[in-house]
Amino acid sequence: MPAALAVALGFVLVVVGLLALPGGKVVGDTTTNIRISSVLPDLVAGKPVVQPFVASNDRLAAVYATFGTYAGSARCELRVSLHARPAGAAPASGPTIATHDWSCAVLPDTGRFEVLRFAPIADSAGKSYDVVVDRLDHADAQSVAMWVGKPKGDALEVLVDGVPQAGLSAEVRGEYDPEPHRWDHMAQTLQRLAAYGPSWGNAGVFVGVLLVLGVLLVLTPVASRSTRNLVVVVALLAIARGLLWSAAVPALEAMDEPAHFGYVQYLAEEHQFPGQVDNHEVFSPRLTAGIAALNVESTTPGDRPPFTAAGEARITAELATLSPGGGGGGPGTMYAPFYYLPAVPFYDAGGGDLLTQVALARLWSVLLGAAAAVLLVLIGRQLFPGRSGVQAAFVVAGVMQPMVAHQFAIVNNDGWVITAGFAALAVGLELARRSRAPGLALLAGAVIGAGLLGKPFAIACAVPLAVGWLVGKIRGRQRSVGVLLGEVGLVVLGVLLTYGAWTATAARLHLTTSEVPAQRATGQTVAGFLDAQFGHGLDSAKNIWGAQLWGDFGWVRIPLPQPVPTVFLAIEAMLLVGLLVWAVLAIRGLVGRRPAVAEAVPDADALRKMPLPLDARILLVAVTIAGIIGTLYAAGWLYYAATGMNDLLQGRYALLAIPAFLAGPALLVERFAHRERAGGVMVVVTAAGMVLANLLGLLVVLEAFYG
Repeated sequence: MPAALAVALGFVLVVVGLLALPGGKVVGDTTTNIRISSVLPDLVAGKPVVQPFVASNDRLAAVYATFGTYAGSARCELRVSLHARPAGAAPASGPTIATHDWSCAVLPDTGRFEVLRFAPIADSAGKSYDVVVDRLDHADAQSVAMWVGKPKGDALEVLVDGVPQAGLSAEVRGEYDPEPHRWDHMAQTLQRLAAYGPSWGNAGVFVGVLLVLGVLLVLTPVASRSTRNLVVVVALLAIARGLLWSAAVPALEAMDEPAHFGYVQYLAEEHQFPGQVDNHEVFSPRLTAGIAALNVESTTPGDRPPFTAAGEARITAELATLSPGGGGGGPGTMYAPFYYLPAVPFYDAGGGDLLTQVALARLWSVLLGAAAAVLLVLIGRQLFPGRSGVQAAFVVAGVMQPMVAHQFAIVNNDGWVITAGFAALAVGLELARRSRAPGLALLAGAVIGAGLLGKPFAIACAVPLAVGWLVGKIRGRQRSVGVLLGEVGLVVLGVLLTYGAWTATAARLHLTTSEVPAQRATGQTVAGFLDAQFGHGLDSAKNIWGAQLWGDFGWVRIPLPQPVPTVFLAIEAMLLVGLLVWAVLAIRGLVGRRPAVAEAVPDADALRKMPLPLDARILLVAVTIAGIIGTLYAAGWLYYAATGMNDLLQGRYALLAIPAFLAGPALLVERFAHRERAGGVMVVVTAAGMVLANLLGLLVVLEAFYG
C-alpha cells in the first residue's frame, strides 16, 4: 500500500508539474503551410526580403523564421521588422510594430527561430502584416539565406527587393496568445485534438484515459505478487498508453505511416498482396489527397490541417469523394503482410472515412503493444527473480518508454519487430535455464523468422537466442551431439516454417520483397562511413542514440527537449562502459580460475527451477545490446556502400532491445555493489524516469501538433 500511495502521489505531481510549465504561444487555427525545398539568394544589404502574411487569430505575439546559415558559418548582421499593412498599401510601407537586430552567428541553421516578440495585438485576426528581413552590414563575409517552399493555402508569395518570387513562400509564421502556464492552453489543445482525431480523442475521453493510466500505474505494485494479476494490469496499462498516444499523434503524422497504412488499405480494397503490381510506390487517390489535405509534408509547425469547422468539413467531404483503391500499396510493399493483415478488419470497420480508418488500424498496434507488455513480465521474472516489486517496476519502465509508446500507437510494422525482440530476450533467458529444450529451440527459430517477416534488421533477435541456448548447454554440461544438432535443426526448422515459407511463397507469386539496395554509387570507404557516423562531434550518434531511441516523434523531427536526450545518451555511455568493464573482469576471472573439483551437474528439472546467475543475466543483456548495435551499423554500412547515403539508421530500430537497455544499469549496479537492493532502487528510478519521459513526450506531441 505505501508503494501504491507513492505512485499515485508521484503521478499527480508529474502531471501537474508538466502542465505548470511556461505556456508560451500557440499557432493559429490556420497557418501557412509550406514544405521547405530551397533557399533564396544570400541576403544583400539594400535588397530586403519581404514575406506578407495574414494573421489567423487575435493576440499575435511573435514571428518565427527559418534561415540557412551554411552549417553555422554565416557572419553578418540582420534587421528583422514587422509592419502592419493597411488595405491598399504597398508591401512594408505600413507602421512598424516591432524590430530587432540579429547577428547571423546566433541564428540556428535550418531551425525554427523566434525573430520577433512583442506585446500581443488584441485584434490581429484577419489583418495583413509584412515581415521584413534586411542585411545591415556590407562586409565581405559569409551571408545567410532564407528557406522557402511552394506556398499552400493562405501562404503568400515572398518578395526580394520588391520583386515577387513566383511559386515561393518563406518559412515565416506568426504565433499567438502567450500564457503563463501550459494548462492555460490545454482546453484549446484538447479541442483541436478532437477535431480530426478518433472518438477516444474527445477531450473528456482523453482525460479519462489519462486518469485510467494513472490508476493502472498505482495498481501495478499491488498486482505484482501474482503473475496473472500483473499480466492483466500491465496489458491494460499498455492499452491505455496506446489509446492516449494513438489519439495524440495526428493521422499519417507518424514515421512512414502513409506507407504502412497504404499497405493495409491496398490489402483491404484490392484483396491481393501489393507486391504483385508494377506501381507499388503509388498511393490511392484518397490517401494521396489525405496527405496533402492534412499538410503532412509541410514543415513543423505548419504540418496541420485548419482547426476550423469549415476546414474540417471541407477536407472530410473532399476525401469522401476520392477512390481508396487504384494505388499500389505504397513504398512499404517490400515487407511481408503478416503485420498488416490483422489491421484489415479494423480498417474495414472505419467505413469510408479515411481518418477513422487510420485511427482504427492503429488499434492493431495498440493490441500488439499489450502482447509486448506481457513479454516484459516474463523478462522481468527472469532478470530480477524473487523480487516482485522490482519486476513490476521494470515492466512499467518498458511499457512507458516514450518511443515504445509511440511505435505501439501508429500504423507501422516496427511494432511487430519490437515484439519479436522482446520475445527473443524472453526465450533466450529461458533457454539459458535448460540443458535440453527442443520445444524452445523450435520457438526460437520461429521468433527469428517472425522478426524477419517484419524488417531485415530483426536478425538481431538471433543473438540473445543463440547465447541463451549456449549458456543453457554449458550450465547443464550438455555434451550429447544428438541433442545439440537436433536442437540446432529445430531452430532452422522454426525459421523455415516462418520466414522461409513466406520467402518461397513470395517467389512463387513474383512479389517484391526486401533486398540489399542496388549499387548506385562508387568510392565509399569504411573510413568515410565511420566519419559519417561518428565524426562532426558525434552528431549522428548523438541523434540516433540520444534522441531517436528515447523520444523523437512525428517524422523524427519532434524530439524531447534538452537536456533529456543528452541525459539518456550519457546513461547509455555509462552502461556501455560498465558492460565493457564487466566483460573484462569476467574474462579475467575465467582465465585465472584454478581447476576445481568436479561439481555435480544438477538434473534438468533442478536447473530449470534455479534462478539464472547474475553474470548470466548480465551476459544476455550485454549481447542483446551489442547485437542490435552491430546489426544496425552493419545494415548502415551496406546501405552506405551501395548508395553513398547515410540516412538509413534511426534509433527506433533498436527498440527491440529496449528491455536490455532498461535492465542493464540495475544489473550492473547489483553486480558491482554486491547488493540486490541497490539494483532494485535503480529499477524503480528507471521506471519513474520513463513515466516522466512518457508524459513529457505526450505533452511535446500535443504542443507540436495542436498548441
